[in-house]
Amino acid sequence: MRLVKGLRPSPATVIASIALLVALGGTSVAAVSQLVPRNSVGTAQLKNNAVTSAKVQNRSLLRADFKPGQLPAGPAGPAGPAGPAGAAGPAGPAGPAGSVTKLTAVVNATGSIARSQGTTSAGHVNTGEYEVIFSQDVTGCTYVASLGVPTASATAPGEIAVSPRFQNVNGVFVATYNSGGASADRSFHLIVAC
Repeated sequence: MRLVKGLRPSPATVIASIALLVALGGTSVAAVSQLVPRNSVGTAQLKNNAVTSAKVQNRSLLRADFKPGQLPAGPAGPAGPAGPAGAAGPAGPAGPAGSVTKLTAVVNATGSIARSQGTTSAGHVNTGEYEVIFSQDVTGCTYVASLGVPTASATAPGEIAVSPRFQNVNGVFVATYNSGGASADRSFHLIVAC
């Protein structure tokens, strides 16, 4: 038992050992602090590819931290509501007033006028040939003619042709034919639109 008691350190030895440990521990911390001071590591001290995904806190980077095209586009969002209608533009200028002059004549087989509008005269020129004269120049107008009597009676079958009267700018030439194509006197209706 006396041998065990002799190995027991003295209180002075214990205190000296603790002081030595504290001194050595403080020196090592101070030595590390002298090598890498706080906030002294920057971009220049980092090696390429030194910062890995494990070293970056999740969701801490912004879109601006990535090169253009690095981040995939997200899905398209739903269509937004329609915007308000724009203001109505100014009205355009009014166009010229349109007008159509309608000239008419219902002519008997003898060449006399049964009724008319804007007609000055009509005449029988030859068998199946008529001339209708209007109160204005009709060279640039449209002519429509059909066989027909002035009354409600039946019309004899046949054919009709119409053209401008070249000797008179106010005239229209009408030719009537029977069903066999021979010239024949027939009453007719004529409309001229200008």
